[in-house]
Amino acid sequence: MFTFFASIACCITFAQTSVERILILNEGYYDYVTGEIVTPVTLGAYDPVTNVYTTLDEIENARFATDIRINGDYYYVAADKYLLKYDLYTDELVNSTEIEGIRKIDFWNDEIIVSRGEYMITYDAYIQVYDKNSLEFIFEITDEEIPHAAEGVVVKDDIAYIAVNNGFVWGGEVGYIATIDMISETLTGTIDLGPDGKNPDNLMIDGDQLYTLNNKDFTGSSVSTYKIGTGDISTIDLENVSAGCGTSVMFDGAIYYQEMFSTVVTKYQPVAEEIESETEFSKSFYAMLFDDVNGLMYASETDYFSYGKVNIYTIDGDYISSFDVSVSPGNMALDLRTTTAINETAADIISVYPNPTSEILHLNMGVVSSAPLVTIYNLNGDKMMEAANADIFVGDLPTGNYLVKVVTRDQVLNGSFSKL
Repeated sequence: MFTFFASIACCITFAQTSVERILILNEGYYDYVTGEIVTPVTLGAYDPVTNVYTTLDEIENARFATDIRINGDYYYVAADKYLLKYDLYTDELVNSTEIEGIRKIDFWNDEIIVSRGEYMITYDAYIQVYDKNSLEFIFEITDEEIPHAAEGVVVKDDIAYIAVNNGFVWGGEVGYIATIDMISETLTGTIDLGPDGKNPDNLMIDGDQLYTLNNKDFTGSSVSTYKIGTGDISTIDLENVSAGCGTSVMFDGAIYYQEMFSTVVTKYQPVAEEIESETEFSKSFYAMLFDDVNGLMYASETDYFSYGKVNIYTIDGDYISSFDVSVSPGNMALDLRTTTAINETAADIISVYPNPTSEILHLNMGVVSSAPLVTIYNLNGDKMMEAANADIFVGDLPTGNYLVKVVTRDQVLNGSFSKL
């Protein structure tokens, strides 16, 4: 009976988050001189348990790719002129639609916000919204309202924020954030990032603060901070960047970035507006992704035409391993899974003796940090008695089988015994 009770009372159900895999979007290699797709855009996945990388799909007729995002049971890919929707569990392509110049995406309820932009091409709308299930068009912000190419997208509450940079018009870069009320489907305003905030390349969010990493005219970079609650905005030049940033990502309240062609990754604290650290990696990265479940950093490298590789480091920058992918791995996403687990541990079980007993029951508790509260139940779950010590008189209990629960300040113990 003791073993039977332990298997019931000592099972604790809890939710556990794990990294199932890392999805990797490889941009491939398109020769703009010949108009040939030399290496196609591919989608792959890395299994951190088996350390195996697998190609999941080859995206035909796409010259490049710009984003991959997981939402619910699906993940979405932005590639050249396509928005593609895949089943997260089977990797089956379940839907797709053509959106010329698609750049970045984010989600609001059942809708996808899309930014657009491409070199030497103008559009009637640089911001569009689609149904995330059917991928059907819903509404857009026309070029009369926002006449410039857009990039990063984030959503906070019912407002979509889109970084606008005009980045494909060299020498004509701008810097502002467009705000769209998703309920009314209207542009509600623009947030000017100032003269040093031109060409916002990456838009990030941490709580109620928006951050943009701005590449200006690629002779330097800056970070702009916009406080959603107050409307305060500030832009700070990054003094250690002289050629623009090649990659950047926000993790745990800090912005990590690497200057183009540099091999140093800088950790910048935007609240304090100061550089916390600079770490030499001896590699120039194309994309970075942090796995906060396992304390890892994934950083890709490429020469943009012949190879692609992803390196794995600890968060502190210690090298662990690497794996080969396809050309230009520019975007990655963590496939997180939440599972329900049952924890059975002998440490939660208290031994009792003698068992069976007729009068005195002794609890073998070892050293406890506080006086115990002992409760005895019958098998129907009815409370039969309580005590506050390790030696309990049970002579008045009817003959039968009982459950024991012991609660101290820092633990809960369970056991069982038979009364003669």
